[in-house]
Amino acid sequence: MITYKSSSLTENQKYLDDYIDGIAIPYDDFLEEHILNSAIFSIFFKGEHIGFFGKNEKMLTIFFVRDAYFYKANEVFAEIKTQFDIHEAFVPTTDIGFLSVVLEKYESIAIQALHFTATNAMVRPAEFPREHFRIANEHDVQAVEQLAGDFLDKYPERIKHQQIYVLEENGELIGLGVMIGNVIMRNCVGTGMFTKDSRRGEGVGRSIILHLKAIVHEQGKIPVPGCWYYNTNSRKTLESAGYISKSKLLRFQF
Repeated sequence: MITYKSSSLTENQKYLDDYIDGIAIPYDDFLEEHILNSAIFSIFFKGEHIGFFGKNEKMLTIFFVRDAYFYKANEVFAEIKTQFDIHEAFVPTTDIGFLSVVLEKYESIAIQALHFTATNAMVRPAEFPREHFRIANEHDVQAVEQLAGDFLDKYPERIKHQQIYVLEENGELIGLGVMIGNVIMRNCVGTGMFTKDSRRGEGVGRSIILHLKAIVHEQGKIPVPGCWYYNTNSRKTLESAGYISKSKLLRFQF
């Protein structure tokens, strides 16, 4: 008999640790945000706690079943889709357990985003030196909002929490960097960048990514940038900064 109980990631910490250990390539804050905004449910089989899942509206964002009970995973997944009105799922390709279950029965699949990891490849220096790069402060809020528009939200809050950096030249903001500490992926920091339209093609975004990479490494952590699958320019920028993408975020529909 399979049952479900409303819970939290904290109540599933032991299995969350096992889940994290099974992710070969960490993902960025985009998927984490969807997971953290999800309703979490523990999974029980004959009274035994065997795993958990996360539901964000009609989307499954995380799914884990212990190895000892993984033979029940397909049955659990099918039941969850019906009982909890699930029509979609975000699945990183490095989550082989979740991926193996979802691949058995779905209506459509699309690549949502790319996850990147750093290499030891030698790359050319940043076009804009680090002395042009700094943490944004409260006086930058209006300029940052005007520069980036709806690229992000909650700019005052993000600046307060030192999640935003700015690249400037002669007093003009020409780009911004984003650093968001991951909650689920251990010791990882999601990084991103935005370039002023009139300054694209000059190495602004690439410089930002290189400086963010250096800052995260100085903190003893791992930078994890990502981008929308169809954002070819961002992908080229990240690759020119020494990153490669061996992991993708897939969006399944059922």
